[in-house]
Amino acid sequence: MSHTHSYQTCPAHNPEIKSQIANALQTASEKGVELEMVTVDGPGHAFFMLLEADSYEAIMNFFEPLLEIGDADIPPVMDFAAVLDLSKDWDE
Repeated sequence: MSHTHSYQTCPAHNPEIKSQIANALQTASEKGVELEMVTVDGPGHAFFMLLEADSYEAIMNFFEPLLEIGDADIPPVMDFAAVLDLSKDWDE
């Protein structure tokens, strides 16, 4: 998933939002989300995360603190090997 925000809404300039984001990252597993990767493009004001969860709802619950400060793109994806295995039935 990716998240972008403006300079004006950047969490680096707002201690309260920065604390909410840190808390969300620290409590992700309690919400059923495993953080596989988290990266930041500071000058570009963007976060990139690879998350794993059993439900889209868990990811939305985890991601809520970021929704008020910018735009999110949260496409659900599958493991490529699983897609290949699943697609075996499509040809029949």
